[in-house]
Amino acid sequence: MAAELRVGVAKVDITPPLGQTMAGYGARTKVSDGIEDPLYAYAVAFEQGDEACAIVVADLIGVPRQYSDLLRARVQELCGLPSERVMVCATHTHWGPGLRPSRYLAPDLNAAVSEEYSVTCMRQMAGAVAEAWRVREPAIALAGTGDADLASFNRRPVTVEGPVAMNLMLPLEEALVASQVGHDLALTWAHGGPPGERLSEAQPGVQGLRIGPANTRVPLLKLIRPDGSPIAAVLAFGCHPVSGSDPDTTFYRYSADYPGWARRVIELTLGCPAVFLLGCAGDQVPLRRRGDSRKRVGHSVGAEALRVWELLGDHEGSQGEGAGPLRVGSTTAELPLRELPTPEEARAALAALADPQGSGGVKARNDLAMAEEYAGRRTVEVEVWSMALGQDWGLVGLPGEVLCEFELRIRQQSPFANTAVIELSQDVLDYLPTDAAIDEGGYEPGWSPFGKGTEAAAVAGAVKALENVAGG
Repeated sequence: MAAELRVGVAKVDITPPLGQTMAGYGARTKVSDGIEDPLYAYAVAFEQGDEACAIVVADLIGVPRQYSDLLRARVQELCGLPSERVMVCATHTHWGPGLRPSRYLAPDLNAAVSEEYSVTCMRQMAGAVAEAWRVREPAIALAGTGDADLASFNRRPVTVEGPVAMNLMLPLEEALVASQVGHDLALTWAHGGPPGERLSEAQPGVQGLRIGPANTRVPLLKLIRPDGSPIAAVLAFGCHPVSGSDPDTTFYRYSADYPGWARRVIELTLGCPAVFLLGCAGDQVPLRRRGDSRKRVGHSVGAEALRVWELLGDHEGSQGEGAGPLRVGSTTAELPLRELPTPEEARAALAALADPQGSGGVKARNDLAMAEEYAGRRTVEVEVWSMALGQDWGLVGLPGEVLCEFELRIRQQSPFANTAVIELSQDVLDYLPTDAAIDEGGYEPGWSPFGKGTEAAAVAGAVKALENVAGG
């Protein structure tokens, strides 16, 4: 008989004081001045026999490696859970504090980044993991996957001539077409099948552009006690948390964005914590971006998670022993770098601008920082973390902002019935572009140091990490 699964969950308020530098937009020119809604970190801990792990996720733009290492070491000190058994990630809200100076921010905002807050935040997150570990209790895990269509779309449509035509926002009528077409494209990427379609035919309803796939899947892990009462819901959805981008009202206020609303609708309904993880969202944006869009997008995702929850067994025996056993692992992947300018070339290009330290120098400052960081290197080694519960649930974490085709390919090749592919795991890095996106151009490959072959290396690493925890 399998050992008993034990699970614990905890959360902590990580909302910083006002006056902090915010992360997410190079157009910001001042520090935070309000709180739209609190920022939280959630932790969920698992133990079964000799296996144990924890996942901690925070309402932050991301957690750089220097801080995730600090957090993981602190967890080991507090509760003895080995640091390599902890996955650290972020919801990627664009309305939280920056943990470190950023390439795209102006010098005065970088100078205002609070290292004291960053370290304190990591200690709070580590404390949440330790608390989740302390309160673990007998649990049953059930897994399923939903589909939150018409909540997001792919912001990288391409022209019939081939280049990308970036659309961060679309009129609602066009966004609905792009969302539906993208959803239908994603359905062509069947589990175990060949690669699906990555671009539609030209769409008259969206400026004659060809639309890319939308990442609409909602993997859900239902964690309940043996008597059927809820412990926690763990869900994932891949879409940028940028719903509240109104420069006249909320631009300088902290907010968890739509993930906060998704969590709330689940928590108010079930009476247990809802742990939101970000799927591959590098090219995915919300259907709506103004007014009450945070609530509407969040409710759409949360309601779909609730639908799946209610379809997954009950405490009267239909769930049996639940998903298991627990397995945890990790591997590494070597991501190739593209040809970057030398630091001297990048420095000269920045100096040639009329306002190099203003908003017009954002891209050039980023180019210089990449040139300096990766000078003389050809690849970057990254950690790929994974955990599984039997054959029903597999989760894998990739660093960086990952385009949705990575997730589609990984899910296709996954050995699990339900697979969550989580971005910004253990590190921030940059965008991870597909080979096709590099050819098509646009924002993501232009802001990334990674070159062709990144897609193949990251997908292979993720599939290997999943296979490592798949068992016999």
